[in-house]
Amino acid sequence: MQDLPADCLYLICEELAAKRDFSTLFACAVSSKSLVKPALLRMYRVHDESPIRSSGEGNETDFEKNSTSNDQTFEEKLAAVKKITSKWALQWKSIIRSSMGHTLYPYCLYIRSLDLRNLAELLESLDDPLFRELSQIFFADDMAQFLRTLDTPMKQKIRSAKASYEKLDVPVILDLVGESITSFVSTAATQNKATVALEDISGDISGLALPRWVGRISRLKGMTLWDGAALSEGVATSIANNCPKFDDLTFYGSLKPDIDQDLASFFSGLKKDSLRSFTALSAGAVGRETLLSLNHHKSSLKRLELDGLRSKAIEKLFLLQECVALETLEIHSDSSVNLEATENDIFPEIIAWLGRCERLRDLLLRNLASGPAILTQVCLRNNIRLQTLQVVGYSVVGNQDFHRALSHQTSLESLSLEADPEGAFRDDIDVLISSISQLTKLRDLNLFSTSDYFRTSEILNLSSVLTNLEDLSFGGYDVTDNLWRGMSNLHQLRKLDISAMTSFSFDGILDYISTLKDSNRGLTLSVMNQKAENPLSDREESDIKQRIRDKVDGKFDFMLFREADSESESFSD
Repeated sequence: MQDLPADCLYLICEELAAKRDFSTLFACAVSSKSLVKPALLRMYRVHDESPIRSSGEGNETDFEKNSTSNDQTFEEKLAAVKKITSKWALQWKSIIRSSMGHTLYPYCLYIRSLDLRNLAELLESLDDPLFRELSQIFFADDMAQFLRTLDTPMKQKIRSAKASYEKLDVPVILDLVGESITSFVSTAATQNKATVALEDISGDISGLALPRWVGRISRLKGMTLWDGAALSEGVATSIANNCPKFDDLTFYGSLKPDIDQDLASFFSGLKKDSLRSFTALSAGAVGRETLLSLNHHKSSLKRLELDGLRSKAIEKLFLLQECVALETLEIHSDSSVNLEATENDIFPEIIAWLGRCERLRDLLLRNLASGPAILTQVCLRNNIRLQTLQVVGYSVVGNQDFHRALSHQTSLESLSLEADPEGAFRDDIDVLISSISQLTKLRDLNLFSTSDYFRTSEILNLSSVLTNLEDLSFGGYDVTDNLWRGMSNLHQLRKLDISAMTSFSFDGILDYISTLKDSNRGLTLSVMNQKAENPLSDREESDIKQRIRDKVDGKFDFMLFREADSESESFSD
């Protein structure tokens, strides 16, 4: 039989990698000499999405499946988790050893993402006394040079064990591993007159190591750091001189209280208009200087997420006035400052800035006291055409103007309003329903908490016009089987999350399932607050699950509303 040409083998492996079919790629790697290199190349290129790893997003990992299974004994669960952890450790060990030239193939030259967060998670798992044997195997032989432990021994938690053990010094180990890998890939690229494959690094990286590492990664596009204090003008200079494609930065926070000037020096030190995305998941360190420095990237900055901004930073948001190329903006505040009430000169400047962001498509404001007032003006502008809007932490009462303004954003496809409904009157609810009903392009609608005073009729009004909905979440009270005739009108629905007080019947739910179309395939139906006087028996619940699975390969979640048990409260009587 004639062998397939090499380019065909590469295409096959490329397709398997695109499908994240790691099992088949591994089978290819061990099946023939002609397949081993293309299979391993693709497998390690996307290694960070392997199901054996216990972190990351997407499908449930093998680690999670085995650690949460309920039909196993403790010993069986432990054995299963050890097996997965062993594979997880072997993957990392192969990458690390390859950076010393001690493997048949140079796996670390294939990887695109160096995720030291995942390695840290593995090391923390290996630090458990139950995994002592795996830890010893991991650090055996040539891996011993990476073993570092803390000076203070830790007592074992195993029953009847009095001995102590040395806890791994994870940050130091990560530093040694990162140094080995980045040094190796840089040297190999120089020797072969090629470019490194690495495009992304993430983890708890020190300020001393970071400029050295990024200087070795010419194709670096993005960084995700644990501590923003690692950023400095020196890091920016190294990126500017060596990483022409760098455009994405995320950091979780800062252990140092005042790094505003250092962050400003970093952003100003990058090439002008090179940063595309910046996310601070804990933005307490972001202040006036950082906000000003972001204008250095006014034409390139498209995504900005600032979570946990303090009062002084909220008051300085207008300093971003040159950043008008934004497409996505997320502002999360830890402050109760109301700019409209206390900063009359700043408030209109922020509105004017957002009004100039004509490319803005996704906007999220969380716990921003003046958020509804700002959005009232922004939504009314004809040059702003939002696709996604999320507003969290405001009151339904007193915000009819904002809710009316929503109706002008007819391009919206996703709307999430999480407001406090306490004290809302009928006209507050009617205005909100009327406005949302104008948004006929909506695919996702989340009214959790905002809709606590909705009844069946309000939801029916929305479902009669929002026929493109794919994801619907709402609360309310006294919701009955009458709801199902409206839900059966939503042929694109894939997720229906009902947190309202409901009194659905077994037959009513089955009748709804019978109306589902192929376009509803994969629907998850969640009824989370059924009245206790209208329970479903175990058999009825099982029948519903089977029926929705057979009809559209869907899922059914059900929970009864239970008031607090009086016996578990106070015994003062």
